[in-house]
Amino acid sequence: MSDDMVKYPRLTDLERKARRRIPHFIFEYLDAGTGRDFAKDANEAAYRELNLTPQFLRGRIQPDTSTTLLGRTYGVPFGVAPVGLSSSIWPGAEQILARAAKAHGFPYALSTVAGDSVERVSKVGGDMTWFQLYPPNDRDIGFDMLRRAADCGVETLVVTADVPGPSRRERMRLSGGPVGSRGKSMYTPRVIMQSMVRPEWSLRMLANGGPRFRNFEPYADRFGKMSVTEFIGSQLNGSLDWDYLDLIRERWSGKLLLKGILHGQDAERAVRAGVDGLVISNHGGRQLDAAPHPLHQLPHIRAIVGSKMPLIVDSGVRSGLDVAKAIASGADFVMLGRPFLYAVAALGARGGEHAAAILMDELQDVMRQLGVTTIAGLAEVPVSRSAN
Repeated sequence: MSDDMVKYPRLTDLERKARRRIPHFIFEYLDAGTGRDFAKDANEAAYRELNLTPQFLRGRIQPDTSTTLLGRTYGVPFGVAPVGLSSSIWPGAEQILARAAKAHGFPYALSTVAGDSVERVSKVGGDMTWFQLYPPNDRDIGFDMLRRAADCGVETLVVTADVPGPSRRERMRLSGGPVGSRGKSMYTPRVIMQSMVRPEWSLRMLANGGPRFRNFEPYADRFGKMSVTEFIGSQLNGSLDWDYLDLIRERWSGKLLLKGILHGQDAERAVRAGVDGLVISNHGGRQLDAAPHPLHQLPHIRAIVGSKMPLIVDSGVRSGLDVAKAIASGADFVMLGRPFLYAVAALGARGGEHAAAILMDELQDVMRQLGVTTIAGLAEVPVSRSAN
């Protein structure tokens, strides 16, 4: 057993260490929801309320965690969700996570507004690299990003639908850190002071050239007098509609997932648009503080789209046990964002590998305790809800 597994056997242990290693405004960017964090807290509570009923006397269990999604076999039924500004959370985070994904056979979804580029990350993540698109207002830029992703061998595109506009993110405001594509300078006195007390993070950020948005850097000639963050702020949020999605579907020959769906009518319309799967998500509780939990919407959406449409869930997953609960509740696959970034912020280059090791070990242990040998068997485990 590694020293990291002894010191940090749970993903929540890494969350606490991450808080001590990165500036306060950066931790608040990663950790915060919106409003009063009701949706974020409910995301985790939804998993705590679920019980799984085991069956015994099945002999020695050798769990097989592999699963098939979108015609490809993955080593585990989970992957890394797209997280913007990953390299601001910890410099180099994208390649750290892509490397772990490639090593263990699970997808890593690179955000449009990550610090690193699809060209650089795909060299590390290989065929485990997915690309997440926030469709820009300038559709030529969006379509060129699709071309670049395809040229890198990316087979799966994740189009995010659930950010119609920037949310208020009050905890971020209180931290003093204007993080994000909102056209504000990061270099305020409070930000500088918070950074100075985290010297390792600060030195790595300087070596990285400061905050970067490498996916947008090829379009610098279009910035005009705007900074890159101002330009991104002018391009993203609220640009996606069904007509735009139809155009993306026409131009993307690979697999297409639509992320952020919670309403049955949207799910039905997405099927008609020709998407290959849905990511049921409330954006980690970061957009609407009254948004329902994905697992609560899952049965209704499943009834609408049928059994053959892959349904992926994210938001609030914090362990291999949560992954098992999501699969048992009817999901085909699970994505995790914050936990992987907590791990990288806590452990640097070791973080992606350690987060993967925790999740895989927990999932295998849960399957043994339940008497289940395959992910398909996990989907048949009885699920009940604790009384309030």
